[in-house]
Amino acid sequence: MKQTLPSALMNRRTLLKWSCGAALGSSSLLATLGGLTAMGSAAAAGSSGYRALVCVYLYGGNDAFNLIVPTDSTGYAAYRSARVKLAIPQSSLLPITAKTPDGHQYGLHPSVPELQSLFSTGQLGVIANVGTLLAPVTRMDYLAGNNLPQQLFSHYDQTNQWMTSRPETPDLTGWGGRIADLLQSQNQANGLSMNISLDGNNVFQSGNTVLPYAVDPQAGAQDFDGLTANDPAERLKAFQSIIDQGSASANLLEQQQAGAVKQSRMLGKVVRTALGQAPVLKTVFPNSDLGQQLKMAAQLISVRSQLGATRQVFFVSMGGFDTHDNQPIAQPRLFSALSQALSAFYNATVELGIANSVTTFTQSDFGRTLTNNDNGTDHGWGSHHLVLGGGVIGGDIYGSMPDLTIGGANDADLGRIIPSTSTYQYAATLGQWLGVSNSDLATLFPNLNRFNKANLGFMA
Repeated sequence: MKQTLPSALMNRRTLLKWSCGAALGSSSLLATLGGLTAMGSAAAAGSSGYRALVCVYLYGGNDAFNLIVPTDSTGYAAYRSARVKLAIPQSSLLPITAKTPDGHQYGLHPSVPELQSLFSTGQLGVIANVGTLLAPVTRMDYLAGNNLPQQLFSHYDQTNQWMTSRPETPDLTGWGGRIADLLQSQNQANGLSMNISLDGNNVFQSGNTVLPYAVDPQAGAQDFDGLTANDPAERLKAFQSIIDQGSASANLLEQQQAGAVKQSRMLGKVVRTALGQAPVLKTVFPNSDLGQQLKMAAQLISVRSQLGATRQVFFVSMGGFDTHDNQPIAQPRLFSALSQALSAFYNATVELGIANSVTTFTQSDFGRTLTNNDNGTDHGWGSHHLVLGGGVIGGDIYGSMPDLTIGGANDADLGRIIPSTSTYQYAATLGQWLGVSNSDLATLFPNLNRFNKANLGFMA
């Protein structure tokens, strides 16, 4: 079902997905440990109604410098000179007009007409040149080694820093998880985690007290194998006897495990019952891995009332973006699949009448080099990202688009673009929209005050 990835990337991806906890066998049990929590005590600042964030993680390091391209003569000339045979022909780029001019014109990759439409109608925004930063960095800072995050250009480390939004130090809590620690108490106290993953466990959604609840995009909330209504009653009776013995045990670990299993099965039943009441969506989703993950996210959002959810964070992902070679063939396929899935999901939120309450955004390990390895690119740093939803002030580019000149002011080396917007700012803007108070931002994102804007202004 998953897209085929290089084995090295699959190993990194698997390690990241499971590094924050044990690989438990049931999707329900995987999250129950996060459901058995002391709910976050900090209240949101003046938030009301339902809101959800949907993180679309692009594993491998997305080369967004071919997704959003300058089309004016000066900008395109610098782009063409840097990209050589990886450059997208100027005439094939899909034109977009940003509300805030910066002296350049831009176009999107020809494989994303759906994104062009969403940008033009104001539901899609571009966040320019985002990356892991401890503080603003110049080319001279980079060459001197000043204020640089640890292990730049490493898949594992940079993915961890994106998911934690704490490039100053390795962390086992993600910024989506720490937000859930604060806002979980707004949801109905049924033990169901505010954070729901359609792609297994992950650092991004793991907090100090909240862990993600994992749901299979095809099967939904699954029970333990061999314990369904179609299995022998004797098996269920024996299993229940083991759990009852654990509950009555003097061993605290056995008690906790038995309690987790009980709540896991209870929450699984709650989620399955709710999904059984989900409306049949008219929106057609692509039959891709990402499309099916987002379809299940839409179905879960449609039964938010049955789940007692006021705030939710979803995690979905797509692999294949580590394009060291064959980029001219792979990239159109990747961008097309991303564009179609994002468009379908937005259309589903419109169909459900909650487009203004759901914001989808992308993250990825890093950008890629402007220079190429024959027909691919190497690991870079800064990259462009997408935010989508009715609550997004779309049709605009936020932050500063970089100069793409090799050896220019924004080039660290070898065409690695130095970010001008930090992951702190990106995450803080989304977190504030979800309901995080101003006073909590400094705790969630310790170095946020080093940047001139805590809120980038792309959310209504």
